[in-house]
Amino acid sequence: MHKLTSDLPHTSHPASRVLRLASQETRFSMRWYIARNLVSAPLASSIFPLLLCLVLTVACCPAMPPTPTPPCTLTPVHTPTPTLSETDTPAPTPTPQPDDVATASATSDSPFSDHAPALRGDFLADLELFPDATRYEIELTVDPSMTVITGHERVAYTNTEDVPLADLYLRLFPNTPGYGGAMTAHNVSVDGEPTVPVDELGGSAVRIPLDPPLEPGASLDLVLDFTLEVPTEGDLGYRQLGYYDGYLALANAYPLVPVYDDEGWNVEVAPTHGDAVYSETAFYTVHLSAPEEMTLLASGTCSAPEPNPGAGVTWTCVTGPMRDFVAVLGPEYQVASHTVEGVTVNSAFYAKPPRNTEGGARALDYASEAARLFSARFGLYPFTELDVVETPTRAGGIEYPGLVVINSGYYETLSDRMEWVVVHEVGHQWWYSLVGNDQVDEPWLDEALVQYSTLLYYENRYGTELAAELLEGVFEQAHEDLITSGRDASVGLPVAAYSGEDYGPVVYQKGPLYFHALRQEVGEEDFWAILQTYFTLNRYGVATPEDWLAAVEAVTGDEHRALYEQWIWGTEER
Repeated sequence: MHKLTSDLPHTSHPASRVLRLASQETRFSMRWYIARNLVSAPLASSIFPLLLCLVLTVACCPAMPPTPTPPCTLTPVHTPTPTLSETDTPAPTPTPQPDDVATASATSDSPFSDHAPALRGDFLADLELFPDATRYEIELTVDPSMTVITGHERVAYTNTEDVPLADLYLRLFPNTPGYGGAMTAHNVSVDGEPTVPVDELGGSAVRIPLDPPLEPGASLDLVLDFTLEVPTEGDLGYRQLGYYDGYLALANAYPLVPVYDDEGWNVEVAPTHGDAVYSETAFYTVHLSAPEEMTLLASGTCSAPEPNPGAGVTWTCVTGPMRDFVAVLGPEYQVASHTVEGVTVNSAFYAKPPRNTEGGARALDYASEAARLFSARFGLYPFTELDVVETPTRAGGIEYPGLVVINSGYYETLSDRMEWVVVHEVGHQWWYSLVGNDQVDEPWLDEALVQYSTLLYYENRYGTELAAELLEGVFEQAHEDLITSGRDASVGLPVAAYSGEDYGPVVYQKGPLYFHALRQEVGEEDFWAILQTYFTLNRYGVATPEDWLAAVEAVTGDEHRALYEQWIWGTEER
């Protein structure tokens, strides 16, 4: 996720100052400063736009110029390396598999064969890797008002833990403060037997007693109905859920089974300044009905809309192994597409030419180049589609599996900050979506790594000189500011341990310096091998800091724990 702010560190270095202005979303104290950041924040002064044109592919103009100024762009110094051939895609990076899991391609009699359209051909075997993964079949019907959604959900759940489960939990994220919606679950049954759920944590969690407890390896069939009222106004959260400006965002718009780990069920309510969802890989089949004038963008792959008398039209969407599902509906979307390494990258933007059209083209370019680089350097993206969608979110951008949303202000202003945000969110397809982690308690493991991955994109596309400027201006200066202000803190803490002001500078800006220090210590070849090994060993799973260190050790023979302790857990004072 990318936040917004306006309080950038001052420096006398003109280039660094401009570069920080070009990526202000990396200081994140208050996302609700969106209007100020996108509408009234000019570039530092008139002497800097030319320098900005020389180093970034962005518009050479103030955020909201009185008269549109033609964009000034720079041809990248080189294309991402290595570049994979679009017609000669190598086999996917192997993933460790359980001994009893077949590796053959999914067949028509496989229980997961309906999900095959969501995966590239080389990855169909991935459907068989998770015979015990949770399976969701969801029906969502959007009321003509676009503010009320009725739902029916069936969940096939298997206890993959080594202890009996006396309860099953569901998360109702719309009921948390950061979402501002209202969801109720009713008509709940387990294996055909009606049950009475117990609301907890302000209705954001529902506990379903299991009598008898669900033994390890045993499965249950959960069925329920639910109703969701989405917000339409207010300043809470990031508008990840709600109906705003004619567009409906349905993030976490269904009851979700949380992760059960060594802490038990993870149902805590996350602070509003961080990501709220911690979930495991599952399979989704979603039937979504909405007024026929709407265009749908969603996780996975969706069918063409079919007429549904009384409900408008209905789409059917299926996913590969994904840890969440999101849908966005709007009346005026245009879609531009590009194929990258067998993946269709879609850029969906408002039909408001010429600026939104140009913004959509830029988003497609940035996302395509990021997907090309990250596939080559980290591991191949297994899904058939990747969507980049313009929405009225108050965040700079938000990541979901197979889909990212980007703030509409970037498209309307052709903001110089857009490239960093798009690349950051695309990076989350590797670090969060494919390689999961506890985003609530260990946010650095995806956010700091995604930030450094974004820097690697700039280095690869525009050269080492710009990358050095960004390293100093975006990351090192922010860390220096934390130290001099007495606010330096450990990077490895839960979101709740940070104030809204400090969360971004510590996790998003200080955190990436650990990966840079590790790269310097182990060298280029080993650093890239570490990233690939970490991806390979944890693809579709939930990684921990120890899993990261295990990848470091697997490549170099040493965890380099002293460096880890210094940057992730250490602090400095002056």
